[in-house]
Amino acid sequence: MAGTGGRPRRSGVVSSGPREEILTVAAALFAEKGFSATRMSEIAEASGLRQSSIYYWFSSKDQLLRAIMEQNRVSLSAARVLVDRAEPAAARLYVVLYHDVVQMCLAPLNFYALEQTAHEQPEEFADFGLDYAELVRLLRDVVAQGVAAGEFVDVDDEDVVRTALSLTEGTQHRFHAGRGDVADVARRADAAATMAVSSLLREPGSLPAVVAAARAGIAGFAATGP
Repeated sequence: MAGTGGRPRRSGVVSSGPREEILTVAAALFAEKGFSATRMSEIAEASGLRQSSIYYWFSSKDQLLRAIMEQNRVSLSAARVLVDRAEPAAARLYVVLYHDVVQMCLAPLNFYALEQTAHEQPEEFADFGLDYAELVRLLRDVVAQGVAAGEFVDVDDEDVVRTALSLTEGTQHRFHAGRGDVADVARRADAAATMAVSSLLREPGSLPAVVAAARAGIAGFAATGP
């Protein structure tokens, strides 16, 4: 995973400041060398900073790791809020899937690389699996609610959710692999969410209203550009 001059190779997403640069470099080094084997001095050097400067942003590797994990919790945070809302399940599902694509595209590390890192370093990345399992459970609840309300066709909620998440994960993978531009993220997120939700609707003609509701926002989460 080494890039030019020994710096970790990163995705095509451009960091917007020192903090984001540090997170990007740290995520790549944790994946390449392992969390325990990576030193703060190495992260500072790869970030183009003095070691003393990096502590302005992060006091420890543990804090860095927590920040990296938090970047992958936007869709989970949305699901936690939206699972019990009264709004139509289709709009709620759309919002969560939309945010899932956005968060993964803007994260410093391809989701699949982070997943592999969590598998190889289970103690340090234990929260990764727990977060994913919770996201699946919450989205299954939303899909089941949609089926019960007659919004969705009769489907197996677990199969549908895992397939929908495979779609969002594949979307971000192609974004990272193709060194995508941030300007494209909203369009890709909209396409993935639209495809997943439209396949479930009992009344396909209701899709425009679902998308409009998702873009207008529900409980502070809206399907709008990053």
